[in-house]
Amino acid sequence: MIPGFTAAAAAALALTLATPAIADPAADTAKLFAQWDGSDGPGCAVSVTRDGQVAFTGAYGMAMVESRTPNTPQTAFQIGSISKQFTAFAVHLLAAEGKLSLQDDVRKYVPEMHAFPQPITLDHLLHHTSGLRDEWMLLLQGRRAEDTITQHDVLRALYGQRELNFAPGSRFAYSNSNYTLLALVVERASGQAFPAFMKARIFEPLGMTRTWVKDDWRPIRPDTARGYGQGPGGVERRLFPFSAYGAGNIYSTAEDMARWTLNLNDPKVGSPAVIADMLRTVRGPLAPSRYGSGIEVASYRNLVALRHGGIAPGAASYMMAVPDRRFGVTVLCNAETNDTGRIAEQIADIHLAGDLPPPAEAKVELSEARLRRFVGRYREPGGPVFVLDIRDGRLTIGGNALEPIAPTAFRLAGAPVHFSFTGPDDAPAAALNIHDPDQDRIAFRHEAPDAPELTPARMQDYLGRYYSPELGALMQVERREDQLWVTGAAFEDRLRQPPPGERAPDAYFTDSTIGAIEFSRDGLGRVTGLTQSNGRVLGIRFLKVDLPQLQPTRP
Repeated sequence: MIPGFTAAAAAALALTLATPAIADPAADTAKLFAQWDGSDGPGCAVSVTRDGQVAFTGAYGMAMVESRTPNTPQTAFQIGSISKQFTAFAVHLLAAEGKLSLQDDVRKYVPEMHAFPQPITLDHLLHHTSGLRDEWMLLLQGRRAEDTITQHDVLRALYGQRELNFAPGSRFAYSNSNYTLLALVVERASGQAFPAFMKARIFEPLGMTRTWVKDDWRPIRPDTARGYGQGPGGVERRLFPFSAYGAGNIYSTAEDMARWTLNLNDPKVGSPAVIADMLRTVRGPLAPSRYGSGIEVASYRNLVALRHGGIAPGAASYMMAVPDRRFGVTVLCNAETNDTGRIAEQIADIHLAGDLPPPAEAKVELSEARLRRFVGRYREPGGPVFVLDIRDGRLTIGGNALEPIAPTAFRLAGAPVHFSFTGPDDAPAAALNIHDPDQDRIAFRHEAPDAPELTPARMQDYLGRYYSPELGALMQVERREDQLWVTGAAFEDRLRQPPPGERAPDAYFTDSTIGAIEFSRDGLGRVTGLTQSNGRVLGIRFLKVDLPQLQPTRP
């Protein structure tokens, strides 16, 4: 035996070696923010609630990099689209008081809106099933995110809409326009300005004294994080002089957001019935939507989870609540990152360790003969062509393998995207439905052959100016050497042709939010216009304003 090493000491050592290290949730949570925990860059703040209490708060990095002012749990951050659940909560409070009905036509409160063939209800707005184009079509009018944009600027663009992306109630597609209109509905139904209503009815009663609606970007607020992004030379400032609200533009702190997640589990403001109404989802013709009112009702580790993220220039945020575990987490950052949702789940893993159900997922097996029904080309109107094939016994889309989760439904590994097919069981599928957290999209079977290669000679057909009466905006298509470009007042993008096998006539795409461009022709084959589409704006029409004159025919 080693001198001085007694039997009692040996027993104590054996016990120590056999006992696992005691978990330290605070330290483990802090490790997730190591990349932001410095004095030379922006960072994040986080709060965790459990069983009716605040279980943890932390802050990392700088609120103001220039002055090395650190973030704290009391620092206010731009929370982006997390704002939508507060707007939705205001609508449901007013509905509970009988001051409005969710089945009301939005034009009852906003008669400035165009009278579409089918009415758009407040319920459509809450669940993103209205068909309204997203308000960031302002980019096509020549506005940039760095420009000063007011609530009136956004509303004027919404009032000008003359076509919808789809019939109200028929599909789900996330659109900021819905919640900007709902803020106006709150104002007109309550008789109060939206920021004042939110402060008096929600923020102050919950003790969220450092939370506010930014309806004017100019006033200076203390203890507020500035926004930053990564540039070629390192960290750089992001400007977002945006004064519109309803869809976003609420500022809050980690501490205040903890009070909000606690209210979702045990409402002090509102009632259990109001919260239940907020969490009601809708079933559409394509598939049931997971979107409630400003909150996605999704899952986490086979538990129901209430989720929503937020993105703005120089800011990213995420909140998640797990009602069955009386748990909530909020991550607020003044840095541009796509990791906030993943980090929120990792924080939940830490704080709910040992209290999670085992995975229970049955594997679906489909024969190759069954998969053959789905093979083919599908095209989204005005958008891309999707090629479905079978490789090594698995259905693929664009070469990526899909995993079956039901006889007509599949998912893409590593991405929150699901696919389903519609059509008779004994015939090739008629349509491909694409479901992601942002929207539902539909692509129809497209048997047409590939479009020919875009050559400089064929580019000539497209050159010219195009005007949108709906937007009051001009777009120009021009040739630069052997490339086709589209330019507007605030953008310029190269038009690219999809790869072979995925082409359609007169259809091109850009690498930006402008999305897809499809040209239209008349009976004589002349290009007479184009439509612009991306996930949130479908088929905005532009008319060619400098059509070539036909030469008169000789008698």
